[in-house]
Amino acid sequence: MLHLYRSPLVNESRIERACQLARRIFPDLQQRVVGIQNGTLPSQECKGPGIVFQRVAPPPRGGWQRGPFRTRIWDRSVADTFQGWNLAAISAHSWGVLPLAARLARGAGAALLYEPHELESHTAHTPGWLRWLARWTENRLIKRCDAVVVVSDSIADWYAKTYDIPRPVVVRNMPALPVGGVPPADRRLWRDRFEIPEDHIIFIYQGGLFPGRRIEQLILVFARAKPDRHVVFMGYGELEELVRAAAQRHPNIHFAPAVKPDEVLRHTAGADVGLVGVEKVCLSYYYSLPNKLFEYLMAGIPALMPAYPEMVRVAGTSACGWTVGERHEDWLAVVNGLDADAVTAAKRRARAAVAANSWEMEQKKLLAVYLSLPGFGSLSQQEFPV
Repeated sequence: MLHLYRSPLVNESRIERACQLARRIFPDLQQRVVGIQNGTLPSQECKGPGIVFQRVAPPPRGGWQRGPFRTRIWDRSVADTFQGWNLAAISAHSWGVLPLAARLARGAGAALLYEPHELESHTAHTPGWLRWLARWTENRLIKRCDAVVVVSDSIADWYAKTYDIPRPVVVRNMPALPVGGVPPADRRLWRDRFEIPEDHIIFIYQGGLFPGRRIEQLILVFARAKPDRHVVFMGYGELEELVRAAAQRHPNIHFAPAVKPDEVLRHTAGADVGLVGVEKVCLSYYYSLPNKLFEYLMAGIPALMPAYPEMVRVAGTSACGWTVGERHEDWLAVVNGLDADAVTAAKRRARAAVAANSWEMEQKKLLAVYLSLPGFGSLSQQEFPV
């Protein structure tokens, strides 16, 4: 099976989990995930038995080899490499590689999957002409796909209506439960580090400190919040200096550098409420269901999140957090209005919500997609452990 995603393949946990799932069910299946070589990572990286991440170098920059030309040369290099391979299925993980995936699938007689990681034609950094090209490409090729898998119900509805296709399968991008279970919460972790009193409420934002993540708004909110409401920004990014400066000015705003992936949950669990910072800068964000929300639940803390359709759905189903409007005043009112009893009750609901909101549940839907593919019919199968 071939996965195509024009990225350096650095933190592609969703693709890796999908590969591991397929390998468990089809023990003889060899999988190759193909991305771009950025000069610092190995050209091939083994991620487990039968799972290889392969990075193909684009041509050097300069001259006529720019933009679309570099893309076409990369496509040709990938096509030349895998032409003639015995491929059961090819999965395109973005609209940009969908034409290449369709050509390879047609030549190999393989099943074709389309698994976009967001609403591809309405992202924050896609200019108007590129949005048009994404829509044109999807409209031309999506009906050739044997299966389409998306990350939220709102995005599934959009694809079904826009392209007049059967509703795509929804496999939400949720983290897997850690081996050995979630580490116990260390309530003293942040309180000792920043000298926060026991009866104060600690909010945490963990992730990238970038524009479009509501960082500036959260700083303004906590600068005006009650003094017993603290926020910890744990992460890195171009707005790090802005956060550090705010932490110098306000005793209830704190900065902590990013930690190793296996330490994230323990640090998150040391807070009381998680903050989901996605902003409505594009339709893809508005329809999104951020992975951070489920990391908060897995850490046993409720989330404060914008009132976007998918997050409203999760909060309404499990009562594991609070949704809020766009204005600073809306966020400030909820931050100031929470009390210890409300937070404690929401923590219990957050822990209970994990069972229905983890990769262990979502993978069953992806498994059903794999089992339906014509190219997988001849592969030996193992029973899926429930």
